[in-house]
This record gives sequence, structure tokens and C-alpha cells, in this order.
Amino acid sequence: MEFDKLIADFAERHNVADLAVKDGSTALSIDDILVSIVLSGDLLILSADLGERPAEGAGVFAELLLEANLLNQAFFAKNPDAENYIVVRRLPLSLLDDEAFDVALEAFVNQVEEWRRLLSDFRPAAEASAERSEAEEATSYDSNDFLRV
Repeated sequence: MEFDKLIADFAERHNVADLAVKDGSTALSIDDILVSIVLSGDLLILSADLGERPAEGAGVFAELLLEANLLNQAFFAKNPDAENYIVVRRLPLSLLDDEAFDVALEAFVNQVEEWRRLLSDFRPAAEASAERSEAEEATSYDSNDFLRV
């Protein structure tokens, strides 16, 4: 299927006004996620912003993204100019029909939503572990340092 037709069919099926391909790319907003779609050879490259690096534990979160690169159909990167994370997925255009495109796009948006949630809720594991240890210690002993039974 051709890229222009795939996007036109998508716009018609989902009543998306003003969705058009310009210079081999387009963008659409789904659930407040701006998805950029670029044609590169036979590949559609979908990308979306995940958000800024966490204030604390950016290294730990970056490791989670690196691990996720092996386990997902998409890959994660840090935009060096804006200091934010992005997620990218490549889809072979020659293997797509309308239904496969819809399924892949929905899965991509769901993945972005999940990682955005993880990023916004992220607290470094060490900090969370220290808080759990303090809470356990506070409830394990009474004021005489005896174990509660």
C-alpha cells in the first residue's frame, strides 16, 4: 500500500479532518499524544515524545529504557537538544494494510501512554527502598527497642 493512501484511508475511517501527507510525513494527535509519521524508504517511522528526564534518578530511568529497547517493538532515545525522551517504532509499509496500521498505531499509542505514566510517577528504586526500610524499622520495634510480637 502507498503511504498517501494509507493515511487518507485512516483519516476517512476515523473522521480525522485535515490529515494529509506533506513531504513524506504527517502527524496526528491521539489521546493527547502527538504521533509523527515519516516515510523512509519502505519504513514508516512513528515517533512520540515521552517527556523530560526525571528530576532524580535519570540514570536509573535511562537504564530501564535501554532494557526496554530489547523487549519492545519500539526503541527509546534521549533527544540531545531538548533533554527529553522519545519512543520510535518502525513499520514496514509493504506489510501494512488498513487494519494492521490501526492495530500498530493503537499499540504504539498505548506504549507511549504507559511509559509517560512510568516517567511521571518515577522515583529512583534506591529512594523507594530506603523509605520502605525506614517504615519497616519504625513498625518493627517499639519505644524500648523490643520486637513487637
